[in-house]
Amino acid sequence: MTALSTIRHLRAPGIDLRSTLQMIGIYRNDPTHAMAATSFAKAVLTPDGPATMRLSWNSSGDITAEAWGDGAEWLLDRAPHWAGLNDNIAGFIPGLHPRIEQLWQTHSTTRLAAAGVIWQELVLVLLGQRVTTEEASKSWNRMCRTWGETAPGPCELTLPPTPKVVAGLSYTDLHEINVERRRAEAILLAAKRASRLEEAATMSVDNALIRLSALPGVGMWTATATVLASHGAPDVLVLRDYGLPTLVNFAFTGDARRLDPDRGGDEIMLAHLAPWAGHRQRIIRLLFAAGVSAPRRAPRAFNPDIRQL
Repeated sequence: MTALSTIRHLRAPGIDLRSTLQMIGIYRNDPTHAMAATSFAKAVLTPDGPATMRLSWNSSGDITAEAWGDGAEWLLDRAPHWAGLNDNIAGFIPGLHPRIEQLWQTHSTTRLAAAGVIWQELVLVLLGQRVTTEEASKSWNRMCRTWGETAPGPCELTLPPTPKVVAGLSYTDLHEINVERRRAEAILLAAKRASRLEEAATMSVDNALIRLSALPGVGMWTATATVLASHGAPDVLVLRDYGLPTLVNFAFTGDARRLDPDRGGDEIMLAHLAPWAGHRQRIIRLLFAAGVSAPRRAPRAFNPDIRQL
């Protein structure tokens, strides 16, 4: 086992760490991270090498950060970003709408976490193109367990596959984890250009979006969802999302009809969120933290298992 790195201690009073860290640990059966009542661990391919970091906390907001592996020091430097300590809520005015003010009174402890890396967040999002969250989660699990390696440290996690490993695969290999050719080719191309894409992690939000969007197969939905995870940007909105326009419109109007993002849905969502320019993603996170969801009006979406085709 890799020796334990220097432990660092942080203070995050008034922050709901479980809710905050869900931004960078979205899939429940993700082998690269583990969430418990008072701890969160994640395996990361850092610029300095593979590593694992675990944050443990108590009710007073005391956080202990432990890291293992070649990238341990890099991850420890990221600990405040994971915990939402670098998320600045200055200028956010929940009282601009009574519904938002009400939700903020009980869920104001959620902050925006920032993973600080691009590759593994981008692959997660690419796997989610045009399929259900459940199917994307299963494919990510299979991908990591098939081509990833055991993560450093005692947390029993699996590292995501490296870009080098993925670049050596073919689209038929990804077919075996239920990924059709179109998504597979986008993932393989991203792996071959991973070094250029990873540079986006240190860019401004706007420049990062430009860099990612230049890659074929990466549209607005993929670019914004990736940058949201990597940067924790409070104003980045995931556009052309299947469910967000409906969720936002329902939260503000009570109307649960599905809004197509490509047929005016995004425009309606943007109009609702316009008063909070600079903090529009914060409204989305607030809705998620409060468990707001529009009633389902159609059967749950289903994606066929292409491995059987």
